[in-house]
Amino acid sequence: MAQSDIHKGRWYIKKQDKVLGPFPNQLIGRYLILGRIDLQTEVSQDQLNWTPVEQFPALVPDVVRNAGTPAGDKALMLARVREDERSARQSADTEPEERRDNEDQIIKLHRQLRDDVLKSYRHKPSASPRLIIGIVSGFVVLMLLALWLNPADKTTEVDCNQPAAAGVNWSFCHKQGQNLAAMNLSGAIFNSSKLQGADLSRSQLSGADLSYADLSLALLVQSDLQSAKLLGANLQQANLQGARLVNADLSYANLLGARLDGADLQGANLSNAIWVNGQTCLKGSIGACLLPAN
Repeated sequence: MAQSDIHKGRWYIKKQDKVLGPFPNQLIGRYLILGRIDLQTEVSQDQLNWTPVEQFPALVPDVVRNAGTPAGDKALMLARVREDERSARQSADTEPEERRDNEDQIIKLHRQLRDDVLKSYRHKPSASPRLIIGIVSGFVVLMLLALWLNPADKTTEVDCNQPAAAGVNWSFCHKQGQNLAAMNLSGAIFNSSKLQGADLSRSQLSGADLSYADLSLALLVQSDLQSAKLLGANLQQANLQGARLVNADLSYANLLGARLDGADLQGANLSNAIWVNGQTCLKGSIGACLLPAN
C-alpha cells in the first residue's frame, strides 16, 4: 500500500483473531502510545490484506518509535499520561450521545485488555520487563478511566481492611474466595475488585457498584442485586441461580458459562453483554438477552 493511501479511509485492528474498528489514523497512534496495541499488531483498511503497523511509519508516533532506551521509555510514559488526560477532557466536552459512544469504546477496550492481561499471565509466566511495564501502565490507565466513568462516592474512602458492611468501599481490593454469604452489603462499592470464587450467596447487594469487578466462579445464589451496577463485570461461570437482578446494569458484563436458573432479570440492562453461550447480546437488550438472528 502506498504511503499516500494511509490518509484515506480508516483502519481495522486484528488482535488474537479478533477484528476491531474501523479507527482513524490518529486513534491508531494514540493506541500505540497507550500500549493498547504494539508495533507488531496487524492493521488493514480492507480487512483482506493485513500488515504490522510498524510497516506504516506515518501511523507510528515518534515517541513510540524512539522507545527502548531509558530516555525513550520515560518520554513514552509521559506521553501516555498526556493522552489519558486528553481523553478525559475530550469526553467531558462531548455531547451526551457522543460521550456514550466514546464510553462504549472504552468499555470494550477495558474488557479486551483485561482478557489480554489474563492470557499474558497464563501463556507468558516469564514475561519481559517491557511487557510487564506495558501491562501495568495500561491497567493504571484503565483504572483511571473506570473511576472517571463510574466515580466512587468521594465521602467514602477506599479501605480494603474495613469489615464487610453496607456502603463499604472496597474498590480495587483483593477479596478472592472470601465468605460474604448472607451479609448486608447494600450500596457497597466494589469497583474493579477481585472477588473470584467469593461466596455472596443470599447477600443483600441492592444498589451496590460492582462495575468491572471480577466475580468469576463466585457464588451469588439467591443474592439481591436489585439496581446493582455490574457494568463490564466478569461473571464467567458464576452461580446466579435465583438471584434478584431487577433493574441491574449488566451491560458489557461477561456471563459466559454463568448459571442463571430462576434469576429475575426484569428490567436488567444486558446490552452488549456476553451471554452464557458466548454470544453478544444486542444493544437494547432489557430484561432478556436479544441475540442476532442467524
